Amino acid sequence: MPTIKDVAALAKVSTATVSHVLNETGRAGLHAKERVTAAIAELGYRPNANAASLRSRRSRLVGLVLPSITNTFFAQMASEFESLAMESGYDIAIVTSNEDQEREHERIQALLFRQTDGLIIYPCSDKGIGNGITKRDLPPSVLMDRGLTLAEFDTIGLNNELAGRTVARHLLELGHRRFTVVLPELALAASADRARGIEKELKAHGGPAQLRVITGGHTIEGSRGALEQDLHRDERPTAVVATTNVATLGAIKAIQALQLSMPQDVSLVGFDDFEWMTALRPYVTAMGQPTRTLASAAWKLLVERMSLPPGTGRKVQHLTFDGNFTIRESSGRVRQNG
Repeated sequence: MPTIKDVAALAKVSTATVSHVLNETGRAGLHAKERVTAAIAELGYRPNANAASLRSRRSRLVGLVLPSITNTFFAQMASEFESLAMESGYDIAIVTSNEDQEREHERIQALLFRQTDGLIIYPCSDKGIGNGITKRDLPPSVLMDRGLTLAEFDTIGLNNELAGRTVARHLLELGHRRFTVVLPELALAASADRARGIEKELKAHGGPAQLRVITGGHTIEGSRGALEQDLHRDERPTAVVATTNVATLGAIKAIQALQLSMPQDVSLVGFDDFEWMTALRPYVTAMGQPTRTLASAAWKLLVERMSLPPGTGRKVQHLTFDGNFTIRESSGRVRQNG
């Protein structure tokens, strides 16, 4: 295997210059950098990651804590973060909590054992991380989607209340006045804020309106069962808003199980817009999250934190981004007798 000395000899520079190029310290001139890069490519040189980590006391490893890897949204975010990490010369270690705080605690401890340089966390709860993990217990960390009100952490998320208001405004313009909103659980602020936005828009619109909020947990079948029961009511909703992609799949299954048509019998608006929402007709109207924008903002913030000396104070940032609303076939004008 070629060594750093071989690279230096071929490039006609010192081993220190090769090290500066590899570590991007900015102390190598442009021509020297070009010669070193060419020599590395010609020799097929690969730096010893373990040795470099010991010298720099940095692992070049970032931990990503997800509630689930089977949920399409979290899988997409994992893909986005892996791409960003590769571009920055980092590796990603992914663990899942399965929406369980005890497991979340254990999996974060496992990441800390691997000496990760930083963490990106989608917490199980808005109230805290694991079983009482605090900021001082962790390397630089950014919270995503949940825990957006935890003041000590940097946070990135969707402007959920505005997203809810946008969806409600669309359905109100189509004449809908009876709404059912499907949430995974009331305790999660992201979905609850979307429902709150819908409620505020209904009140601002004025006139008679009916809003029911139901919970179906974090599974497709749970959402399906909750909505099927609601659709059996005498005054069933003319519009259903599913606040996650899991709830959207459950809502579609519930509507189909009762042999109702979209949007003729009931209009549907989903969240977390993905390709499968245009796989079958009718195509689903959806509020999409800007996954690349969210991931890029979180990654930039984390890299900035990781570059600071330990203990360096810097103002905490709480960033929110607007969703991308796409109107398709599953939402339509309410029937006159609806």
